[in-house]
Order: sequence, then structure tokens, then C-alpha cells
Amino acid sequence: MIAGIWPLTSLRNAELMKNDLRVSIPEKIMLRMAQADSPEAARREGILIAREMVEAVRPLVQGVQIAAPFGRFEIAAEVIAGALPPAASPSTE
Repeated sequence: MIAGIWPLTSLRNAELMKNDLRVSIPEKIMLRMAQADSPEAARREGILIAREMVEAVRPLVQGVQIAAPFGRFEIAAEVIAGALPPAASPSTE
């Protein structure tokens, strides 16, 4: 099973998904998006929420697919970069 995650980009995006597309979005997520005081803050919050979702579903699925909302591939890349384990640093012995 592969989980599909769409990083939210704004409160308007979250409202559209919830109300028009009938995507189940918990009220605490809607509140977090509503509290973002700028478009950049909303984008960052959406990325943070997506990273949390990746961590939550990782033990339950065989893979995760991160969407690039509205063709903005940098958002998907930021989610992936934050969700990957840190690379092992080379030994300096």
C-alpha cells in the first residue's frame, strides 16, 4: 500500500479540499492553516503537516507518494527532505 500525501498550500486550498472534494481534514489541521499569517507561513505549515503525516503513516505502508501541489515541485522536495533520515556522517577516526 502506498500513501498519497498532498501538502496544503493555504487555508483556501484546505477549505477547497475539505468542502468541495470531500477530503477528510481534521479541524486541528484547519486551525493550523488558519493561523498562518502570510502565504509563506501557510506554505511552511503545510510542509510541516505533510512531514508529520509521512512520519505517522510510514510504519503502516510500503511507500509514500508526495504530490507536487499545482506543479510546485519544490514543496514536494521540501517535504521529502524533511522526512528522510539524516545521512550518516563519515567517520573522522
